[in-house]
Amino acid sequence: MNGGRAMYKERTWAPPWVWVTMGLACMLSIGPTLYVAYGQAVLGQPAEDLSTRGLMLLAGGIAVLFALFFSVFMCLDVEVHADHLFIAFGPVHLVRKRIRYSDIEGVSAVAYRPFRDFGGWGIRWRGRTTAWTLCGNKAVSVDLRSGKAVYVGSKYPRRLAGRIEAAIGLM
Repeated sequence: MNGGRAMYKERTWAPPWVWVTMGLACMLSIGPTLYVAYGQAVLGQPAEDLSTRGLMLLAGGIAVLFALFFSVFMCLDVEVHADHLFIAFGPVHLVRKRIRYSDIEGVSAVAYRPFRDFGGWGIRWRGRTTAWTLCGNKAVSVDLRSGKAVYVGSKYPRRLAGRIEAAIGLM
């Protein structure tokens, strides 16, 4: 799917506060469903009307949406391949980007301010710069020949920038 064996891989996980927040959001969304289901199944309370079932379906649907959103954005994978840089969110890489080395003009390790510069983490746009980040304030700025730039979040931005430069040099 992403073009052969990677020469370098880095995975960044969402910070613990994101896991806790998403867990609480899921619990709050399925809490009413569990309460009603417990009342009906264990205590023998009758379903009062269709609104009870509707509430259960709505809460369950919200929980599924939270779980899907979290599973997609729980980690950021960055891979340096022989001919391209691969960036993807989640373990199944539903949200991904491939940057060919022939499109890259330069790379550099940078420190930035996620909220001030981009309004937070995730996939964010500001002018001609796109950020693919998950946590922290370190990234690799990939400057493209088109005049655009992509910030790639990394725990080790100097190492990642060096690997990208080395891969470009091998072409």
